[in-house]
Amino acid sequence: MSSLNRTASWVIRERETGLVVLETFSPAVVRHLKPQYEAVPILEYLQSLNRK
Repeated sequence: MSSLNRTASWVIRERETGLVVLETFSPAVVRHLKPQYEAVPILEYLQSLNRK
C-alpha cells in the first residue's frame, strides 16, 4: 500500500454495511485489517459525505 505514507488517517469501516468502526492514524492497523473491514483515506471518506 504505497498510499499509506501519504495519508494522514484512515476511517475503518465494515465492508458489508459501511458502518464506521474507528479512525486510525496508524499504518500498522491498516496493514493488519481483517478481510471484513476496509480502510478509507480520511479525505476520500469526508468527500463522500459531502457528495451525499
